[in-house]
Amino acid sequence: MQEITELRSMEEQYLVLDDVPAEESFEEEMLLYNSVPGLLTMESGRLNGKKYHRYRIEGMKSLAAFMQGRQLSGEEFESLFSRIFSVIRGAREYLLREDGFMVSPETIYIKEKTQEVYLCYYPEYHCPLIEQMRALSTWLLSFLDAEDEKAVYNGYAFHVLCHGDGCTFRSISRILEEKPAIPEVSTWSEEAEEEPKPKRFAFLRRGILFLWSMAFLVSVGALLYFVMR
Repeated sequence: MQEITELRSMEEQYLVLDDVPAEESFEEEMLLYNSVPGLLTMESGRLNGKKYHRYRIEGMKSLAAFMQGRQLSGEEFESLFSRIFSVIRGAREYLLREDGFMVSPETIYIKEKTQEVYLCYYPEYHCPLIEQMRALSTWLLSFLDAEDEKAVYNGYAFHVLCHGDGCTFRSISRILEEKPAIPEVSTWSEEAEEEPKPKRFAFLRRGILFLWSMAFLVSVGALLYFVMR
C-alpha cells in the first residue's frame, strides 16, 4: 500500500501520498478540475523530482483517530457505511474507477463538527473495493458497542455479507439499496421484563442476536444469488 502521512500545522493540514507514479491519468485530471462530493480535495505537485498527491483535511480526523476510545452504535455504523456507499455511487458520474478509492481506517476522514464522511481517491491505486470493504468490516468489529444490539447485528451481518463467495461491491450495493426486510431491533425487546437484565447475560443475548443474523444472511444469500445471475 502507498505510504501515507499527515502534515498538520497552524497553516496547513494535509494527507500526503509521496512518490506516486509520474504519468498523469484521466482520473487525476478529473479530480484536479472537479469538486467531487464526498471526496477529499486533491492537489498534485513535485518535490525533489518526485511527484506527490496531497488532500486537504482541515477540521477532520481519520477514522482510525476518530475511533480511539469510542464504540460504534448501530446508528453510527449505518451512517458510516451509508455515506461510504453513497459517495462511491455518486462518483460514478465522474467516471472514476471503483478500485481507485482508498477505503481504510487511515484514509476515511470524519469532519469533526458535522461527522460527515469523506473518502480519499488515489488515481494510481488499484485495489479491488470488495477486498477493502472486507478489511474495513473486520477492523470495525472490535469497535462495536457490545451492549447495542443493533450495532452487533449490523456489524456481524455486514461482515459476513462482505466475505461471501463471489461478492462484489456492486452486488452488495444492490442488496443494500433493495433493503430486504429486517426486523426492527426495537421490536425484539418489546416483551422484555420490566427489570433490567443483568450484564452477565449480555454474552447470551449477543449469541442469540448472532443466530438471528445468520438466519437473515441465509435470505440475503439467496437474494445475492439471483442478483448476480
